Amino acid sequence: MDNGTKLQKNRIFIVLLLIIGVLAAWNLRLFWIQVAASRSLTERKIDLVENSVIQRAQGLVLDSGRGDFTDRNGVPLTGTEQKVLVVFPIREEASAGNDTAAAMDRVATIVNAPLSAWQSFVRQLKGPAIWSVSGRPVPLTAAQAVKIEALGLKSVRAMTFKQRYAERQQASQVLGFIGQNPERITRQFTDQFHKGELQLTSKIGNSGLEKTFESWLQGIGPSYVSLFTDGLKRPLPGLDTRQIAPSNPYYPLKVVTTLDSGIQRRVERSLERLHVTEGAVVVLDIRNGDTIAMAGTPAFQPEHVDLARGNWSNKALKAVAPGSIFKTVTAAAALEEKAVKADETFECTGALGKYGFTCWKKEGHGKLTLEEGFTQSCNIVFAKVAQRLGGNKLEAYAHRLGLEMHVGWSGDVPHRKAFRQWDAEEQGQIYAAASDKSDEGALVQTAIGQRDVLMTPLQAANLVVTLYNQGKVASPRIVREIRFRNDRLYQSFPSHELEQAAKPIKPATAKRLLGWMAATVEHGTGKALRSAKWSLAGKSGTAQVKLKNGRPGENHWFIGYGPAEKPRYAAAVLVQNVPEGGSHRAIPLFKEVMDILADSSEK
Repeated sequence: MDNGTKLQKNRIFIVLLLIIGVLAAWNLRLFWIQVAASRSLTERKIDLVENSVIQRAQGLVLDSGRGDFTDRNGVPLTGTEQKVLVVFPIREEASAGNDTAAAMDRVATIVNAPLSAWQSFVRQLKGPAIWSVSGRPVPLTAAQAVKIEALGLKSVRAMTFKQRYAERQQASQVLGFIGQNPERITRQFTDQFHKGELQLTSKIGNSGLEKTFESWLQGIGPSYVSLFTDGLKRPLPGLDTRQIAPSNPYYPLKVVTTLDSGIQRRVERSLERLHVTEGAVVVLDIRNGDTIAMAGTPAFQPEHVDLARGNWSNKALKAVAPGSIFKTVTAAAALEEKAVKADETFECTGALGKYGFTCWKKEGHGKLTLEEGFTQSCNIVFAKVAQRLGGNKLEAYAHRLGLEMHVGWSGDVPHRKAFRQWDAEEQGQIYAAASDKSDEGALVQTAIGQRDVLMTPLQAANLVVTLYNQGKVASPRIVREIRFRNDRLYQSFPSHELEQAAKPIKPATAKRLLGWMAATVEHGTGKALRSAKWSLAGKSGTAQVKLKNGRPGENHWFIGYGPAEKPRYAAAVLVQNVPEGGSHRAIPLFKEVMDILADSSEK
């Protein structure tokens, strides 16, 4: 054998050894993945077998795992559980005596669906889906669920689904809505984003309580059903469908609000029945300021939010011109400062005689005391009183009564400093920044709640609570506590007074103003309320505003309490942007709200 042949054989041998070495290394690598790696990953709670199967799984979320809201009595406000029809895109294997096509058509009959719509829905399926109409899952009755399961089909199942929002969601402006907000996730929830607990596509609270309580509402994972199929969309034996859910007795948390869902529902219906297209109603517990009901219109559906329209914004927290309900502040200042003698009278001829300032009663009220001026809502009386007080004192007493500031509950809680329950609450104003408080023309307008004065319905209702509590300004709650899933207490929010409020007015002054409110209903501008189920007390207001079309309009207000003899509730109602000159629309709304409260108290 020559040297050339021998060298060639050596090279072939070396190449074979290299191939054998590569194959051996490959097999060792596979062995490591199947044995060593699986053991290592198991310690880290990663199941390779399970993950390989999941690659052939299609999932449908049945419950997002987000925490829910309840009313004060534990009645759910979000997260209604219902049976729905879940349809899977799998090939059914026909069996003797079982016509799967006919069985699928029978499903349409059971759920009262047009056959053509049902067949089209099934044909277009790419993954598991819930039978829905107009984008909302169709709830099944118990009888329908039994009939569907009795068909024995693997492609249709009656399953429990949690619908976050109802079709007519109660307190929608209070609760707010959830949606994608990548910018806020990276800015406000940076740690959770980096840990993978939140994705840029995650839905978070974007308004209302959904936003302010976001960190408590985030769950520990969704509950979902997965369909496991082979490449031909046939169910894998022993797997096919499997429900997967976090197993934790403590989460998600539930947020217990101060609302009464029964009262809330009826108040919202009253706004509809009285054709209030723009306005708000706030009902507070007069003892501590807890929010019993809060409704705004136009309402909105949290699952279909038009950001540009703005109806998702809580009307009860937006500051608008208050008109004569602000005379309560002017009267308090006059009494505290002794600017008016007990038996003093003022002459109202219908006009002040300067600044173009007039009374709503063109012919004038004649001679009136301050109390009579309050009950008759005489502009001239309050203009003359304000001339004695001056702008600085008027603003100072507004502060003492909890105006021109955020009044909603705030305080320190674990891991959160100066936490505010209310989202986007406005503080209102008495004078605009550039206003001259020494300008008497501006002063007389301010005294009757015009010019620059702005007040929220929440502040207006809380003003009545403040008077009842002898001048101490409450800080209204909307959430009472947070509880674990098993109902154990997680976090409470105790009621408290408003720390930012200045020195309160005297109890005697507050009591006197409450009496004047009762007289307003007895023989003043609130006489129409004498037919209510309860004896009531309050103060009316009409503010001059300009409508969007440029024409003159009005805000109609009424604030007050009931029953007058033993007060339980304070309320403020606002009918906003009404064309000028019509009947006062807030008074009948206030009456209806108080009748609802009277009915609920009898149960």
